Amino acid sequence: MPSKTRIATALAAGAAVLAATGGSAAATTSLLAPQAVTGPTVPGGADGKPHELLCPADESVYGGGFSITPGENRQLDRWPTDVPESRPDDEATGWIVTVRRNDCPPEGAKGEPRPADLTIRIVCTDGENNVSLGG
Repeated sequence: MPSKTRIATALAAGAAVLAATGGSAAATTSLLAPQAVTGPTVPGGADGKPHELLCPADESVYGGGFSITPGENRQLDRWPTDVPESRPDDEATGWIVTVRRNDCPPEGAKGEPRPADLTIRIVCTDGENNVSLGG
């Protein structure tokens, strides 16, 4: 593995070559930054079934996660969240989340527990790093 010093030296040498050519060689680097994508809130989505959020076309998933919120006029159940699955899908084009967590009516109010709301968040990137030198 090259050391940081060797990498820095190589980069400096490359910059010197470009400067020495009087700018006649154009160097362009295209680095596409990761793009955060938040899916819609799925009412009752913390139901223990898999839910998937996909990246835009031609992009890959870089990472993902989720949040759980109670429904309107409800609170999260005291039992902890169970997350059987939180991973990229098989094609690495999206994120799959399977989570269980109930919400309940406020203490003293009537009503039954039900699955809490689920929001999936992912970071997508196509991972391109194109360097082109032209004259």
